[in-house]
This record gives sequence, C-alpha cells and structure tokens, in this order.
Amino acid sequence: MKKSCWFALLLLAAMVTGALAQSKVLMGDVRLRPPEMMIDEKTSVTSGPLLEVLNEAAKSIGYTVEWRSVPFPRSLEQLKTGETDIVPRLVLTEDRKDIAEFLGPIGVQPTEIEFLVKSGKEHSLKSYADLKNMTVGVKRKTAYFEEFDKDTSIRRMESLDDVNLARMFDSGRFDTMIVLDKQAIEKVLKAMNISYAWADYKVPLKLGVFFGMSKASKHAAVAKPLSDALKAMVKSGRVAEIYKKFDASPPPAM
Repeated sequence: MKKSCWFALLLLAAMVTGALAQSKVLMGDVRLRPPEMMIDEKTSVTSGPLLEVLNEAAKSIGYTVEWRSVPFPRSLEQLKTGETDIVPRLVLTEDRKDIAEFLGPIGVQPTEIEFLVKSGKEHSLKSYADLKNMTVGVKRKTAYFEEFDKDTSIRRMESLDDVNLARMFDSGRFDTMIVLDKQAIEKVLKAMNISYAWADYKVPLKLGVFFGMSKASKHAAVAKPLSDALKAMVKSGRVAEIYKKFDASPPPAM
C-alpha cells in the first residue's frame, strides 16, 4: 500500500479516536462557592472538592469533565437546552426537576439562610413578617426557601452575581440581601471594603448536595451510572477524603 494511503488511514483513525474521546466529555459549570468550588481570580483556574468528586466519578464510567466558569442564571438556561451537561450543588426544587436529573446526593448540608443589612440595623429584621416592609436584594434564579420563593408580595431587586449585589447594597438600593452562600458574599464585600452586618432573623435549612444533569444533554443516558458512582464514593469514604484534601468539611452522609 502506498505511503499516502497509510497516511490517510492513520489520519482517519486519529480523527475517529478524537471524535470518540470528545463524545465522552461532560460540560460542567463552575461558580464561586468557596470552599467547594473556587475560581482563581488571576488565572481563572477552577478547583475544589465538588469538582474533584465529579471528575473521579466521571472517570469511573469512562468520561471526563470540562469545567468552565459560568454565571448561575446562564447555567440554568443552558441546562434546559443541554448546552451545559452538569451543574454542581444544584438545589433541588420541583421546577428544576423538569430540566435536570439530580445525581447523588453526596450528603446533606446543614446551613442557614441569612440576611445582610447595614451595620447597626441588625435588629431591624427579626422575623419573616418584617420582610413585608422591605426591599430584598436577591440573586437571579437562586432558590432560597419555599415560603420566600413563592411569596409574590415581597419586593425584590434582582442581580446576576455577588459583585453587583454588593455594589447595590453599598449604594442603598435595597434594605436587606438574602444570602444562601455566606462565604462567597463575604469574600466579595471584604475585597470591596464594604461594611455590613447580619440580621437577627435566620432560616435553618438542610440541603441535599446534588449534581444537576441536564435532561436535554446528549449524555443524559449516563445520569444513573454517574449517580451510582457518586453514591459509591460516599459509601467508601472517598468523598470525605477528597474534601479533607481541600481542608473542607464533607457534607454529612444521608
């Protein structure tokens, strides 16, 4: 066989191999949620225990994950279309069940919904009823807790991310900011040298730590084996090992 034919066959084989490899890549979205998801401000490199847990689970079923930093509202829209395959730490709600399979959970995380206020205003918000007389800063598309999420009587002011919310808070655009991810907003506020306080009112929650996989994904068929792999990692203690590697506390197993 002529060298040109051999070369053509080798090129074809390489193309097929590359296509097959590409077909087993999941597109995963990252947002800043320390310590579980982190994004280096200078290099944009992503890291954190949630990413490593999914990387290992995906590898066990022959897949890899390509991570990218994406604002959460866009992640939700791209879960609907399948442009995004998977989103870590997606809070389970009835509405989101229409667009995503919830993989795991890898644990249940006790947390609190808290309310950010101006220094000296800590006692201005003592109960849910006090919210009725306030304008509340919220992050677009975020699920907080059922009573608040469904209450259309409360005035809301939306923003895409923590940075814009912090600026709006500093300029007095709203009375209080509802917060699910305390560490993330505190990091932003401190970097911007904005003073703040936490209101007396808090809402305790227990959130399952799920990975949301798009029902429209071309890889949707691997949702169950990937979920099974995640649960096996919890059972074996591997999830806890990965969290400890990042000096983070693993979510308690269910």
